Amino acid sequence: MQSRKRFLANASALAVGGFALQSFNTKNFSRFSTTAADEINIGAIGINGMGWSNTMSLLKIPGVRLTAICDVDKNVIEKRLTELKQKNIDTSKIKTYSDYRGLLDNKDVDVAMIGTPDHWHALIMIHAVQAGKDVYVEKPVGNSIMECRAMVAAQEKYNKVVQAGQWQRSQQHFRDAIDF
Repeated sequence: MQSRKRFLANASALAVGGFALQSFNTKNFSRFSTTAADEINIGAIGINGMGWSNTMSLLKIPGVRLTAICDVDKNVIEKRLTELKQKNIDTSKIKTYSDYRGLLDNKDVDVAMIGTPDHWHALIMIHAVQAGKDVYVEKPVGNSIMECRAMVAAQEKYNKVVQAGQWQRSQQHFRDAIDF
């Protein structure tokens, strides 16, 4: 049995390859076993691109549940709820938000997945750890050294797990290009 933080680390690592993971056989991930106490509740903030791809990849892992979604565009929220229903996922318990702060106030959310436009990453990540959430944030983490320092300080102060997405550097063709 894995600890909750170890599971979060493994889940975050899998999210890094979100777009690539969708082509894998999910039986490969059966080594991740959880108990009800280790169930991870995801709140996805920014669900119109990579954030949604990451979310769908994490939902392939046993013990991961989507409990909340947030996007400023109500049409995007409706589109994603329709997609979930088409995959036979019960959406009746998924809360929806147009303001990320409401999602962060939701005590049922363990992990905030941030897939918003880049200029929102730092502020939302800082607010998420302040709210007691672990975080997965897409790249770029911040738009300045000052933002990144503030993010690191918040992560250290609130002692939360924070994973930054950079899946493009982990695929073989990128490694080959760097070696070349």
